[in-house]
Amino acid sequence: MPFSDQFLDQAFNGGGNPMITLMRVAFEGQTFYFANNNESITSSVSGSSHLYQKSRFDLQLPDDTEEGTPRATLNFEAADIQIVRALRETNEVLVIDIWIVLGSNPNIAEFGPANYQSAAFNIDESAISIELEVEPVLHVQIPRDRFTPNIFPGLFEGVQ
Repeated sequence: MPFSDQFLDQAFNGGGNPMITLMRVAFEGQTFYFANNNESITSSVSGSSHLYQKSRFDLQLPDDTEEGTPRATLNFEAADIQIVRALRETNEVLVIDIWIVLGSNPNIAEFGPANYQSAAFNIDESAISIELEVEPVLHVQIPRDRFTPNIFPGLFEGVQ
């Protein structure tokens, strides 16, 4: 996805058009929307218009040298105590989508969606720390037989 000139200018030169990170958290049929901003904003980057509550969060990416499934950490202060209550009662995996938009046009995604799943989370008062897996590769079921020309000749061109 090519970035807009305004996004690149803001990223490299700074200025008055802030980059805002939007986050959708879904679990057990509930969906919460947050904006890493000092005021709530309405955006349609997820496909329909939603009010993203003002919040503060920080995404820490994993080290490049880490072995195994890379895990990022999301730390945020929930502005709404409702999500803290719901998280304390759930045992389900959280599905988190993140977009980056510009303050001048919050309906156009400059980046995203980046899709994550929770591996674990911890709640301390109203602060939430969530370990995220980008690709839960260890949960992927591998077929018993491999797809090779000997076993599945119809899948390969020129093999009989």
